[in-house]
Amino acid sequence: MIRNTLLAALMALAAPAISLADATAPTLDTTTKDATVSSTEAQADSPDACPLSGSLSVGYNTNYIGRGIVISHSVAEGDSSEFAALQLNYKLNEKWSVDSTLAYTMVSSGHTLYGNPEFAPIYGYFGMRGPINEANIENEFAVVTALTYREKEWRVSFGHDFIHGGLLGVMAKHYRDQGASCVNEFFIKPMWTPSGAPWFEAECTVRFSCQGITGWWFEPKMRFKAPILGTAENPRLAGIVELGLSATADYFESRYFACSNGGQAYWVKFMVPYFVNENFIITPSLSLNWLGRAAIKANKVSEYARFSGDPNNRPFRNFGVVAGISCTYRF
Repeated sequence: MIRNTLLAALMALAAPAISLADATAPTLDTTTKDATVSSTEAQADSPDACPLSGSLSVGYNTNYIGRGIVISHSVAEGDSSEFAALQLNYKLNEKWSVDSTLAYTMVSSGHTLYGNPEFAPIYGYFGMRGPINEANIENEFAVVTALTYREKEWRVSFGHDFIHGGLLGVMAKHYRDQGASCVNEFFIKPMWTPSGAPWFEAECTVRFSCQGITGWWFEPKMRFKAPILGTAENPRLAGIVELGLSATADYFESRYFACSNGGQAYWVKFMVPYFVNENFIITPSLSLNWLGRAAIKANKVSEYARFSGDPNNRPFRNFGVVAGISCTYRF
């Protein structure tokens, strides 16, 4: 039973990784993983441009989040995370490109689940006494590769995620006893920007996890963007609003009683990229995140809250406000 609740906590950081919106909105998003290096597309589309382009980003978030789920303070013994990412795009021709991301996330925490609490005497009736075994949250290294096809209004990416560490790594190493903190996923991500409404874009990432917990993740998003200072072609300050949700299917089996398939998280994210010059962008952000009904179940049945006697020992925040800032250099 305790392991089942650990599994629920592990889902909170389902591989935090990297996303750059596009040339008018280059911002790092550690709640989702995108393989398309779209921040460099404007450079790659120039007829005289070098086929290789990319970006280097560093940033900070006030909470450690994954796929829209904000992890609780008690799970990680702290808050916040720092990250860095290198993204590369190689243009094969006018329609095809190869995209890759190398990302590293540092967890600002005590690195033990719930601080390894002592349990109340009633826990002895379930066959164990004393504190739980330590399960450290390792810093995360992610490698994302994708092949992207582009048309005028839409594009689609096919790719693979490799993640070492993070909460999915804890799940693979400690819950599944695999001896390694590794997770693998395959994904497809169609994206659409209507020609009559360049201020709008929509995408939906569909992932299949083939190591650790097997099953499906769905992550649709909509973004609305406009220049605040400057023009759409040459913005100085831009505004972006992102609406997103994450959901699972066939991801949690019935034996994982603390976790349910369905809606895991919903969020509204505000981003304001400031273009210092053509290549350097600073992006503050603010995200409002709500737990979905499926993830709320993990908080309601938290065994750690009951057996430790501490009502704060729950895996997720029902509602979280996450502030962040990132700095991106494009080349």
